[in-house]
Amino acid sequence: MYDFLEYLRIIKKRTPGTLAQYKSILKEFAPFEPVSRASFSRYAEKITQNAPKTQKNKLTVVKGYLNWKADRGKIPAGDRYWNQADAPRFKRLPKALEISEVQEIINHIDDSFWKAFFSFLANTGARISEVLTFDPEKQASLKEDYATIRFVGKGNKERVLKINRSILEDAIKAGIFDRRVTIAGAGQALKRYAKKAGINKRISPHTLRHSFAVAQITNGMPINQLQAILGHASVATTGVYLEVLADRVTVPKLI
Repeated sequence: MYDFLEYLRIIKKRTPGTLAQYKSILKEFAPFEPVSRASFSRYAEKITQNAPKTQKNKLTVVKGYLNWKADRGKIPAGDRYWNQADAPRFKRLPKALEISEVQEIINHIDDSFWKAFFSFLANTGARISEVLTFDPEKQASLKEDYATIRFVGKGNKERVLKINRSILEDAIKAGIFDRRVTIAGAGQALKRYAKKAGINKRISPHTLRHSFAVAQITNGMPINQLQAILGHASVATTGVYLEVLADRVTVPKLI
């Protein structure tokens, strides 16, 4: 397992967050090794207790791990039976807040650090993992009223955003790039302030990214432009936000 993780870190340049997720999944799979048809079937049965998306993630990681081992002769390749396993098909639309709700939460934050932290997320559409590893000295530049920032996202892909200068300056002043909080800690803080604001919805830091995306489409941003800003590999991924908007649109009478 550790050789595979080192391969992902050194050769594939996976981020620390991705490596941590892989390590957790592979530790769960470890009791089913050495792998066989029977042991893999038991693992596949075990993870049916998880949500469809979690099952898909776990199978993706374990398949990649087993294929890596088979390619290097560490296990018999055979017909690679593990590749036949599929997770349940599902389609869950992202949950987004109205911008007025996001603003209400921000207004109820009495801690300058968290106010700047969540304001930065809401104004950039960044993944929380991207903010937690962001280094403004290396990934940002200031010019006139704007800041150009470079995020390193999934698969080590880079994307550049041009934002209002004050967004970055407020974040730097509050120290959000110096104090490295955990994803869980940020999630708990956001839920606490959402409750304080009277927003009784399931919410996480990623909800702010969804809310950013829906707001940009509502304001007329082209879908391919939003794709670039969010760092999606496919425009089809970004297109799901059009479906989120469907129940917010009143269809006018035509005839």
